[in-house]
Amino acid sequence: MARERGRDILPEIEGLVDLIFGLALSIGALILINTIPQNPGEIINDLLAFTYGFIILVFIWEEITKEMLLFKVETQGTLRVTYILLFLVALEPYLFNLITQHAESSIDELASMLYALDLGALMLILAFFAQKIVNGEGNVTPKVRRFYRYKRQSFMFTAAVFIISMVPIFWSISIGDWTKLRFVLWLIAPMMGLIMTVIRHLRGEEEGEPKAAEEEIA
Repeated sequence: MARERGRDILPEIEGLVDLIFGLALSIGALILINTIPQNPGEIINDLLAFTYGFIILVFIWEEITKEMLLFKVETQGTLRVTYILLFLVALEPYLFNLITQHAESSIDELASMLYALDLGALMLILAFFAQKIVNGEGNVTPKVRRFYRYKRQSFMFTAAVFIISMVPIFWSISIGDWTKLRFVLWLIAPMMGLIMTVIRHLRGEEEGEPKAAEEEIA
C-alpha cells in the first residue's frame, strides 16, 4: 500500500522538482538583469558567474531527473532527501548573489563557504540517489548499476572538493589579482568529476557497458 501511495505522488514530486529548479534558474537571470556593472570588466565577470551557476543547476537538474526516473521516489526517507535537495537548490541563487554582488570581504567569505557547503551537499544527495540505483532499487539492469557506480564515485569526489574548499586557507590564497583559490577549486571540482567519469567510460568501452547503460536510461 505504501509503495502504491508513493507511485501516486511521484508525478507531483517530479513537478515540484521541475518547478523549484525552474524558479532557481529564473531568479538567477533576474539577479543578472538587476545588476548594474560599473565597468566592462564587471560585465564579463557577471556573465561568467551567471554561466557557471546556470551550468551547475542544469547539471544537477538533469542528473536528479534521470536518477528519480530509475529508482522512483517511493519511501518517506527518499521524499525527505528530495525535499532537502529542493531546499538547497532554492538557496543557491541567494548565496550566489551574495558572492557576485561585490560585497564586503567578510560577507563574501561567509557566503562563499555556505555556497560551497550547499553545492557539496547537493552532490552528496546525487551520490545518495546513485547508490540506491547501485543497490538495485527500481527496475534497472546490472549494466545500469555499474554505470551509476562510476557516477556515484564522481559525485562523491566533487562533493569532497566543494566541502574542502570551505577551509579558510583557500580564501586567504589568491591567484594573483585574478581570483581566490576557493573559486578555482569550484571550477576544478566538476571538471575533475567529468574527467573521472570519462576515464571510466573509456575503460568500460571494451565491454560495451557505458553505451549500453546510457541507451537503457534514455
